[in-house]
Amino acid sequence: MPQLVTPGGARGAARQQPMTIQVVDVGRDPALKPALLSGRLTNLTAPFLYHDPEKQIAFVLMPMELGMTDMDQQRIIGQMTQSVMRSLPQDAPRAYLLQPRTFFTFQSLVEAILEKDGITPEMLREQQAKADLLRDLMRSASEEELRSKARANDALIDGMMFELLNASIEANLDAGREQAAQQLAGLQQILIEETTHGKMVGARLAVLEAFQKNPTRETLVEQLIASPDRETREGLIAVGRHLIDYLFFQILTGRIDSATGEEKDRLIALRKEVQDIRDRLDAASRAVMQRKAELINKILGSDKPVETARENAADIDEMFMSVLQANLEEARQRNDQELGRALSAVYQIALQIMAEHQPPEVQIINALMSMKYPEETEKLLNDIKDQVDDRLLLVMGQFAEQLAKEDRTDLSARLTRIMVQARGILPKYDPGKDGQGEPAAAGAAPPSAQEPPRPKIEIARR
Repeated sequence: MPQLVTPGGARGAARQQPMTIQVVDVGRDPALKPALLSGRLTNLTAPFLYHDPEKQIAFVLMPMELGMTDMDQQRIIGQMTQSVMRSLPQDAPRAYLLQPRTFFTFQSLVEAILEKDGITPEMLREQQAKADLLRDLMRSASEEELRSKARANDALIDGMMFELLNASIEANLDAGREQAAQQLAGLQQILIEETTHGKMVGARLAVLEAFQKNPTRETLVEQLIASPDRETREGLIAVGRHLIDYLFFQILTGRIDSATGEEKDRLIALRKEVQDIRDRLDAASRAVMQRKAELINKILGSDKPVETARENAADIDEMFMSVLQANLEEARQRNDQELGRALSAVYQIALQIMAEHQPPEVQIINALMSMKYPEETEKLLNDIKDQVDDRLLLVMGQFAEQLAKEDRTDLSARLTRIMVQARGILPKYDPGKDGQGEPAAAGAAPPSAQEPPRPKIEIARR
């Protein structure tokens, strides 16, 4: 990466320090965008250029603290934009790179990126207010106080609040903070019991749970009839789509024939609604499958298939693999060996791209599973013990349990042996390294130094 030297006029610690051209190019790697917005990008310092070729965005973070003259800033910006231009295809638009927008604070840069996605500053403030309310609820001294606060803030506890709460539970589980996740789950249950929106969520969950306990056509009909709103019915139909067939409609028609008056009219309307939702879901599924097929053809026809796949990494998912495997099977049935080899190559590339975008813990586990036990696995565990701790064991245990449920007992047993080995090598998790108290959401003020330490609960922002 080309080296830049901070101009001599720069003040403070930055004076005469070497700088690099840093470009966050989400066109080449879409995973960089959520990592940047959530503050998870490491080794990233200002100045840098944020580039999104799809939206034709070129944003530069150039804090005033760097103390650069206008001429020095333009020189650095010019080198960053030239670096991006050289990496673009010949026919790609470039005009937007000639006048990149400059920001002096990271927060203003993030807000501008989100605004391009339709997320306004007002929406961000609303989300921040809900994150603050969530923290306030978690600080309740007793369950009675928590329930009272929930009722008092009934109007503010809506779908966004529950999305934020679910995201926070997932964030804490992913980080191995089970106790914190359980606290948030307890809060969620109280909100379900005490608030207007929560009671609707509770009714929706009850309907879905009843179907999942006994996933038959008869149960699906019963729960669709009992559903409190259209959104719940849409969820049920999405989950039970494979059961919505001729027999399903026979059962529903039987209920219509035996009903009278307003109930009969309601069931007739329900049948029409089910047909409409089913058709819309099927059309959306076909459209997604068509896009996946087009991407497969694009990779097949590319001179640089790995780069093409990497540029479209966000679309390489389970659906992509399903369409790819269906095409592979069809090629085998037609005995089209040339196409079969080409599709197999795309399959391997897709596996590589998916592996590159897996969480670090998953990448480590996959690497361990591919190595010889115990010599190679022991070496890798010793190599990484300064970067990870025994929270990795929790993830390994979940993987081993899932493998056992899928009857892949040999792989489950192998991972269990590696897990036992890792327990003797990886250091214990030290909460002190993460700091005390609840981490503030992006843009939030830091907690008071006088507040007592609390369990670390991550309040996610979406």
